[in-house]
Amino acid sequence: MRLIRILSATTLSLFVACASDTPSSASNPHPAAAAEAARMITFNGRPATARDLQILARFEAQWGVQVPSGDYWYDNSSGAAGLWGGPTRGFLGPGLALGGPLTANASGGGNGRLTGVFINGRELHPLDVQGLTKMLGQAPWPGQWWVDGQGNFGAVGQGPIGNLVAAANQRNAGSRGGNPYYKSDIQKGSSTFVGSGCAAVTNRLRASDSDSTYSYYVGCE
Repeated sequence: MRLIRILSATTLSLFVACASDTPSSASNPHPAAAAEAARMITFNGRPATARDLQILARFEAQWGVQVPSGDYWYDNSSGAAGLWGGPTRGFLGPGLALGGPLTANASGGGNGRLTGVFINGRELHPLDVQGLTKMLGQAPWPGQWWVDGQGNFGAVGQGPIGNLVAAANQRNAGSRGGNPYYKSDIQKGSSTFVGSGCAAVTNRLRASDSDSTYSYYVGCE
């Protein structure tokens, strides 16, 4: 579906929008080569390996944008990713094994006092909780949860008890006849999409500031 491809393609642009300052090409005769040589990326607290950069290069080739230097977190189980200390910025897909293990403090919490909701070991950022609440129609319960790349979820140590995409679909099926649901507010920079094996919420902290955009994706490929 074209819309799913569009949602997936925004992942890298969201990373770029919130990245740290990059060198100006005006003072650099070879900006592309210098930027590549100077690029410093970490995943889950570890410097990106040659393998990590090869995987990243495949995404960059598809989207035509290079991920700038920065510290990022990556959830190998669900495929979610974001800037270190921040919320989910997009969905790269599960099983890429970028960086080290995902830690509880990857999104600025870790001690249970930020939101109390842990997914695959990471305490969710408040904006993650907002995104899930908007997508599902109710706030996620505090506790330790696992979520896989297809949106299946359950309590840690137990089997699946539901699917986030299916739950979001069910919530919107009544008024949409089971068809994919999409709603967008351009002025506020927010959108919600549910359907065809994908669920996504995009919003902004500040309506007029595109750099404050955050996203919560589940199952987008």
